[in-house]
Amino acid sequence: MSEMIAQYGVSIPKTAEAFKNRPCSLPACHPDYKLPTPEEVAALRELLGFSRLELSKFANVALSQKGSGAVRKWESPSSSSENRPVNYGVWRMMLYAAGVACIDDDLNALHLEG
Repeated sequence: MSEMIAQYGVSIPKTAEAFKNRPCSLPACHPDYKLPTPEEVAALRELLGFSRLELSKFANVALSQKGSGAVRKWESPSSSSENRPVNYGVWRMMLYAAGVACIDDDLNALHLEG
């Protein structure tokens, strides 16, 4: 089984191992870090086995009767006026929960930057 699935000409990671090679998985202080795309947010949520509602609860973001506007906005296309970047702390928690990153990665990156 392939680790990547092509979607609209862009490879979207489907395994924790595939996410480890993405710039969005690096600590923010790393010079090659890039914000996760909406597609990467959705792919990691799915890898975790979370619904949008479950991610909302995990991230402690507001919920309404319609669900979570925050998660919907994190996964909205970049070209959409609704799109908002995922909170960095939430993103790191998602990466930790999926086994893609660990807190030691962040701490070690701080010491390398020196």
